[in-house]
Amino acid sequence: MRRLATIILLYCLAWTGIAFADFTNPATLELKEVSPSQFEVVLTLPLINGRVLKAKPILPDICVIKGALDERAAGGSVIRTWQMECNPDDLVGVPIGIGGLLGTSQEIQLTIETLDGRKYVQPLRPTQSFFAIPPPPTFLELALNAGRKGAELVLRRLELGLLIVLIGFLGLRLRALGVAIFVFAAAQALGQWLAGQNWMVMSLFLPRALTALTALLVAYDIIRRKSAPVVDWFRPVWVVMLFLGLLYGAAQGETVATMGLSHGEEYLAFAFVAIGAIASLALLVFCIRELRAVLVGFFESSSDTLAFWIAYLLGVLASALFLYELSTPAFTGGTTPVVPSITLVTVVVLGIWAQMQSGLRGSLLAVVAGVLFAIGIIFSFNEIALPLTTLVVFGFLVFLGATLLLPKSWPGWLLLLTVGLATGYHGYFAGLHLRDITTLPVANVIGMSILLAFLFYTCYRATAGIIEAGLSGLQVRICALLAAGLAVLWRLIEYREWFNEELAAEVAMGFVRLPVLAVVLLIVAGFVWPRKRRFKTHQAGSPPVTHWILLALAFFTFPLATWRVHNPFYTPRAPSTTEATLIMDKLLTDTYLAFNLKDENAAFDNLEANLSEDLVADVYLDSRRRLTAGTRQGAKVTVKDVSVMSVEAVTSALKGEKSFTYPCKWIVTARVQHLQHIHDRQNIYLGELTIRVEDERWKITQLILKSEERVVLPWQRTS
Repeated sequence: MRRLATIILLYCLAWTGIAFADFTNPATLELKEVSPSQFEVVLTLPLINGRVLKAKPILPDICVIKGALDERAAGGSVIRTWQMECNPDDLVGVPIGIGGLLGTSQEIQLTIETLDGRKYVQPLRPTQSFFAIPPPPTFLELALNAGRKGAELVLRRLELGLLIVLIGFLGLRLRALGVAIFVFAAAQALGQWLAGQNWMVMSLFLPRALTALTALLVAYDIIRRKSAPVVDWFRPVWVVMLFLGLLYGAAQGETVATMGLSHGEEYLAFAFVAIGAIASLALLVFCIRELRAVLVGFFESSSDTLAFWIAYLLGVLASALFLYELSTPAFTGGTTPVVPSITLVTVVVLGIWAQMQSGLRGSLLAVVAGVLFAIGIIFSFNEIALPLTTLVVFGFLVFLGATLLLPKSWPGWLLLLTVGLATGYHGYFAGLHLRDITTLPVANVIGMSILLAFLFYTCYRATAGIIEAGLSGLQVRICALLAAGLAVLWRLIEYREWFNEELAAEVAMGFVRLPVLAVVLLIVAGFVWPRKRRFKTHQAGSPPVTHWILLALAFFTFPLATWRVHNPFYTPRAPSTTEATLIMDKLLTDTYLAFNLKDENAAFDNLEANLSEDLVADVYLDSRRRLTAGTRQGAKVTVKDVSVMSVEAVTSALKGEKSFTYPCKWIVTARVQHLQHIHDRQNIYLGELTIRVEDERWKITQLILKSEERVVLPWQRTS
C-alpha cells in the first residue's frame, strides 16, 4: 500500500503545465523615494501607431517639481523622468492620478515606493484615473488581521487537521507536540516570506498531497502495530512539520498582503501569522487531548482497540483526501516545481538505501541532500557543465538497485559521500529541465531542494519501520529490481534516440562509430566470467559479481570513448531523400547551435566544420540577424532545436563536383529571454540547400532562402 501510494504521487508530481504570456508595451507611472523626501518620477508611455499617448501625471499640489524634464526613447516607448520633493506622510489620503486617458482603452500602472519599504501598486483606468494612499494600519489592526489569517491557514486545511489528530490523539508527548506546532508555524511564516521575495515557489497541491500521505502512513503504521504510540519513522516530529510548514507557507505566500506595509510591519505581520497558527493548533490539540482522556477513561479495558479504530477511520479519510489531491494536476495543468521522474524515483530509492546502510541520522542526510540538490541546480542555471551527467544519473539508479540486493553495510563517511554525489548530479539534471521553463530560478531551486529533501527524509524514516517488522527482504528486493529496471528502460529510450538520429546521420555521411570502451569491457567481462564452478565451491553470501558489474558498465558507457572512422565501403553519391534529411538535419543543427557559443572563435570553428569556407561569414552574419530580428535590446536568444521538416528530390546534381541541391524546409526553435519575460519563437525557412563532400565530409556549400515565417509560441512554464 505504501509503495503504491508513493508511485502514484511520483507520477502526478512529474506532470507539467502550460501557461500563456504576451510581451506588451505597458504604460507606467512610478514614484520612488530615492532619499528622504526626494522622489524620482518616471512616466513610461507607449508609441501607438507612431504617436505618443497624450497622458500626463496629476500630482499633489504640496509636492514641488525640481529640475528639468528628461525624455528619451526606448524601443516602442517614451520615458519621461523628473525629480519631486515631498514628505511621504503628506501623501496619505491625497489623490494621485493620470490625465488624458478618457476616450482611450489604455491602462497605466501606478507604483509608489517609499524608503521605509511601503509599496503601492494600482492600475489607473479611464474611468478610475486616481488613487489615494490609505493610512497605515495600527498595531492592533495589524495583529488582528494577520493573526486571523494565520488561524485560517491552519483551520481550513482538513488534511493538516487529520495529521494533528493522529499524532495528538494517539500518544505523542505534549512537549514534542508543542515543539512540532511551534516549528510548523514558524516555518510557514518563513515560507510565506520567501514566497513574497520570489525566493521560493510551490504549488498548493504538493503540501496538501504530502500531508494527506503522511497522515495515511501514520495511520497505517498504527493499524499494523495495533499500538497507540506513534511509530519511530515519524520521529522527530518537528523535522516533518518543518518541511510541511515551509511547503504550505511557500504555496500560500499571497495570503499575507504586504502592500502598504513597511519592512518592520511586514515582519510583524509574519510573526502574528505564526502566532495565529500556533494558537489555532494549540486549541485543536487541547480539544483532542481532552477528548482522548475522556475516551480512554471510558474504554479503559480496550484502549488498544480504540486506537486501532480511530486510526482506521482517520486513515480512510486521509486516503480519500490523498486520492482527491492527486487529481489536482488534471485540472490545474501542472505542479511547481517540475521534477524529472528519474530524480523522484532516485530520491525514494536513495532514502530506502540510506536507511538500509544506517550509521547516520536521517535529518543530517536530508539536509545534505537538500543542499547538494540546490548546488547542482545552481550549476545548471549558471551553465557549468558536469562530466558524464546522464551516465551518473541513470547508472546511479542501477547501482542503488544492485546494492539493495546485496546485504552489505557501508561506513558513514562513504554513505554521506554517496548521497552528496547522487543528489548533486540529480539536482544538476533537474535544473536542466527548470532552466528553460522558469523566470524564477532562485525560487525553483529552493522549492525543489526542500521538496526532494522532504521525500528523501520520509522514505528514509519510513524504511526503518519496515526493517523492524522483518519485511525488508521481499519489499526491498522488489523496489531494487523496479528501480534498476526503470533505469535500464530510460537508458534504452535514450539509446534509441541516439541510434535514430546521431548515428543514423553519421552513417549517411559515410562514418562508422566504434564503441571502443564498451568492447574492452565486454572482453574483460568474458575473461572473468566464472567457469567450472563445480571444482571450486564459492563461499556463501558472496556471489561473484565482477562480470555483472563489467557488463553493466559496458551497457551504460556504450556512447562513451567511441572512435569515429570513415566507412571504407562508402562512395559519395547523390543521397536519397531519407539520407539527405539525416545529413541536413545534422549539418543545420550543428550550424545553428554554434550561435549559442559565447566564444566567437569556437563558433566559427563549428561553422567551418559544417559549411563551405566561402559560406561561413555570410551565414554567420545573416543567421545571427534573422535569429535576433524583432527582439529588444538586452534580450538573450538561445537556439533550442533545429528540425528538418521535409526534403524533396534532388533538383541539381554536379557529378564532377559531387554537389547536390535539394529543396528543403526546416524549423529553428529559439528561446527569447527578456528581463521579465520568456517565450519561444520558431523561424520556419523554405529554400534550397546544396551539399558537397569537402575534406572527407559533407558540408553545405550553398543556401538559397525562398521564404521565412516567424511564429511566437506560448510560453511553457511551471504553474
